[in-house]
Amino acid sequence: MSRKVGVLLILVTFLGALLRFRDITINPPNINTDEAAIGYNAYSILKTGRDEYGQPFPLAFRSFDDYKPPLYIYMTVPSVAVFGLNEFAVRFPSALLGILAIPIVFFLTRELLDNLPASRQIGLLSSFLLAISPWHIQFTRTAYETGSNAFFTGLGLLLFLKGLKNKWFLVGAGIVFGLQTYLYQASKVFVPMLIQF
Repeated sequence: MSRKVGVLLILVTFLGALLRFRDITINPPNINTDEAAIGYNAYSILKTGRDEYGQPFPLAFRSFDDYKPPLYIYMTVPSVAVFGLNEFAVRFPSALLGILAIPIVFFLTRELLDNLPASRQIGLLSSFLLAISPWHIQFTRTAYETGSNAFFTGLGLLLFLKGLKNKWFLVGAGIVFGLQTYLYQASKVFVPMLIQF
């Protein structure tokens, strides 16, 4: 990667970070019930090693009887430990993964278009479009697993494609896709279909 492309990718990623973190605690206003449940369960795991119902380190959080997948809640535990139990701590993992998805899209696009001379420019354009995507911004400014799911899908695909050349990357792809099934309910259907093709 040339220095110019690297600088542009950093600027695009910075733009994405600005759009995701600016006023994250007040826009959208207030936390919703799912975010409150995630924060409370993360806090409970941090303090007691148990969820709100007293289950030790569960693989499905009962919460409002919707049995949330555990990965986002466990990713929120360090955030709550550092920032305290507040809106920022609950939304931080989603925003961070949303930002990290931006360079992932660049490298994934380059991997997919490896033989094209314009793969860097298309990769930068793809990253820029993700950085300013209203859908992605909305779901990575709140504690929705949907935005985080985009990061895991992109990283898993990138590692899988690299694994076609170096088999060690396939181990990483397997780990990422395996974790993804514990992040978002739809991933339990989506990931097996994706890796089957």
